[in-house]
Amino acid sequence: MMSKTVNILLVFFLLLYHPICAQDLEQTENLDDIPYTYTSEQIDSMFGILRGYFYKADYHKVIEIAPSIVNNAYDINYKMGQRRIMSVLGNAFIQVDDTDGASEYFNKALVRAKKEKDTLSLVSLYINLGNTFIIKDPKQAITYFEKTLELGKQLKNDAFNFIALNNLSELYVGIKDPKKAQYYVDKALPIALYSKAVDEKLRDEYVATVYHVQGAVFLLQKKYDQAITYVLKSMELGKGKYQEETLLANFKYLLDAYDQTGQYEKLNVIRKQYDSLRDIRYESDRISQQQLARSKFNLDQFEQELKASELEKLLAQQKASESKLLSTFSLIIGGILLLILILLLYVRRKRFKLLKDLKAKNLQYLEAKEKSENLTQAKTQLFSTISHELRTPLYGIIGLSTILIKDPKLQSHLEDLTSLKFSADYLLALVNDVLNLNKLDSLAGQRIQNSNFKLESLIHNITQSFEFINQQNNNVIYIDIDPTIPRILVGDQTKVSQILMNLVSNASKFTQDGRIDIIVKKQYADDNNVSLFFSIMDTGIGIPEEQQEKIFEEFTQGTNLSDYEGTGLGLPIVNRILSILGSKLMFKSTYGKGTTFSCVLPFSQNIILDEDLERDDVCVKKLQDKKILIVDDNKINQLVTQKVLEQHGMFHRVANNGLDAIEKVKEHYFDAILMDVNMPIMNGLDSSKEIRNIGLETPIIALTVVNAENPEKDFGSYGIDDAIVKPYRTEQLLELLVKYT
Repeated sequence: MMSKTVNILLVFFLLLYHPICAQDLEQTENLDDIPYTYTSEQIDSMFGILRGYFYKADYHKVIEIAPSIVNNAYDINYKMGQRRIMSVLGNAFIQVDDTDGASEYFNKALVRAKKEKDTLSLVSLYINLGNTFIIKDPKQAITYFEKTLELGKQLKNDAFNFIALNNLSELYVGIKDPKKAQYYVDKALPIALYSKAVDEKLRDEYVATVYHVQGAVFLLQKKYDQAITYVLKSMELGKGKYQEETLLANFKYLLDAYDQTGQYEKLNVIRKQYDSLRDIRYESDRISQQQLARSKFNLDQFEQELKASELEKLLAQQKASESKLLSTFSLIIGGILLLILILLLYVRRKRFKLLKDLKAKNLQYLEAKEKSENLTQAKTQLFSTISHELRTPLYGIIGLSTILIKDPKLQSHLEDLTSLKFSADYLLALVNDVLNLNKLDSLAGQRIQNSNFKLESLIHNITQSFEFINQQNNNVIYIDIDPTIPRILVGDQTKVSQILMNLVSNASKFTQDGRIDIIVKKQYADDNNVSLFFSIMDTGIGIPEEQQEKIFEEFTQGTNLSDYEGTGLGLPIVNRILSILGSKLMFKSTYGKGTTFSCVLPFSQNIILDEDLERDDVCVKKLQDKKILIVDDNKINQLVTQKVLEQHGMFHRVANNGLDAIEKVKEHYFDAILMDVNMPIMNGLDSSKEIRNIGLETPIIALTVVNAENPEKDFGSYGIDDAIVKPYRTEQLLELLVKYT
């Protein structure tokens, strides 16, 4: 069946645009008289001559003559001539079983056609490439014919579409895929029956070809009666029109169908006709094979003569070289010595130039390095400024809203105040995301700082942070912590908090009327270490499969998440932190059903003994009547801190800058000093240092909007006892006051 497909297609495609005329054939014997450079009319004439050689099976002549004519057509930009000659040449290669040669020529032309955006040439080349691989690689041939259909939509050319559709249907029959074969038959039949592009004289042949394939499809599907019907229709319409291969194939289909249906009388009749036609075809094939063998022999002889000619030319050149060798030998020796001298001078000069260039490059490198360091310093300063400018007003908003929420007189406005605090907390989270992303790029940000902490309290505080949004979204949070996990763990509490905060935040935002499960299981434990498996599972909107690869890109959200707020930084930050901790984020999501994020984190069980393990259980009653000095240049921040202290029965005084604070501590006694770091006139660091120089040992707690990488190094050298980052939770401030007063 495959050989039949090739023969039908070759003949059809070669006849597609240029019918054979008498003038073409008359010039067959006059090739030597045609000039070296052809016009477009002469190339058209040559096409007819080459096609005549092709049908006489003189393929070697086609291969010998066609390449120069193709190049000529390219030189004069005659695209139709390029397509025609290239088609004959490539198909000649196919006939002599030189698939590589055909593929090479067609692919070269394909590159040029793509560059020139010549759609018509691309379609014809894809058809020719499909022809090339029909026998050798049917799947590759299918690929090329499918590309023909894609481009055929642009051309709206039914002739091209029919070639591709019909051959695709036969190819799928050949590889035993009746479903796909039927698909292409259904596409090809309307073209054969009704298309105006089909010559009425050829319409029966087109339809017969499609019915032939339809019969084969029914035969594969074991629908034998239907197969018989369509094969007989094909034979009736194609009688005396299509080739013997198709008729033989139809006889074989009938033999198979009659045998399967038990119609043995018809089977015997068809058997006789089939045997008779096969004998005739055998004789025809024998003659064709003789012609093909002669063409291959002539082609081999042509190639041998060409190689012999090249060899003779090479020998002549060698003899000419030998005759000059003796006369030029002395000149060569002298030239070599001169070249060595010149080379030494050149190397010496180039060495000096190289050293000069190297010095210049080093200077440029040092300048670039200095510039890079300055840019890094400027970037750090910029983020420090942004941190201060954004966190300072947020401290006021969050602090005041927290105080007002606890005021019994304002319970009628509780919902509004809660919304205000949530909005401020959300804005703070966005600021922290950007600053944390920058911080994680630095060596300091990648440092692991271990401390004692209670996992249960940590998770409880995190879920409380998202209580408002989960109430809005009507979500329920369930916490399941393995009871065998130690109560006190040692690890980087800040980084663990960032991981869980981002994952719980995502689950809360993207879940409505659903459930969020926070699960912690012990995976491994020994005397010193424990590994915990964390899982955040929600019943939210989920992530489409095509978007799942993008969720870890910075500033990116899936297209289905566009209605939800967020910077797209949460998961990238989690990924970076987990990488620092030697872990990775795993997830599984089903669109419309929910998402589960999980990771494994290592912790130590060796408690740091000098740390206070019971900070959660501070007794704020001991703060009653304590005298606190508030040092802050921001009036709102002063007000927030005053309200917190007053709620817990403490007295306070206010200093507007570091210099004012020094005067206040000289005049009054204080149990503790809350010292802002960034202030005009004198900052908190210099003020703290001066207070220590005076000899006062009053505890100083720094209030800063910038995370200290190493509090002992950054603040301890100034006499500051501890630090807390604004905005802070009231409980954090109270813990420190209890600790130091």
